[in-house]
Amino acid sequence: MSHPHPDLERAQRMLASGLTGSSRMAAWLARSALEDGVVLRLERLGHDTRRASMRSRLTCLSVLGDECAADAEFAWNRLSGACHQHAFELAPNASEVRALLTQVQRLLEVSEAPPRVEVEGREASRMRTTGLNDRPRY
Repeated sequence: MSHPHPDLERAQRMLASGLTGSSRMAAWLARSALEDGVVLRLERLGHDTRRASMRSRLTCLSVLGDECAADAEFAWNRLSGACHQHAFELAPNASEVRALLTQVQRLLEVSEAPPRVEVEGREASRMRTTGLNDRPRY
């Protein structure tokens, strides 16, 4: 990746500041960067999902067999949990958020690379479909 996502850079600076609540704020920024990366990844796969919810986008990645779908879903779920304050739960600590930032950085690097998807047990560099019930065309 030529340059990190601006929100991810802000998240790293926020986490390094050590301010009260910096872990939660860094998680919000990292989640925003991840969401942008998922949209980019889906666009590279030929799908415009800008109007879809994030859960729908993650499902699309999974259904398309994208190599980073499971990692993106895991990171998004963990970051979402870290973003929201729940009664009787501790805020995420800096090391947890730092690990998620590293995972998001790796996912953003992958999102810029040409996608590889699994198609019927074979790896394909790009898959296009014309409808939900149509077979993939290469």
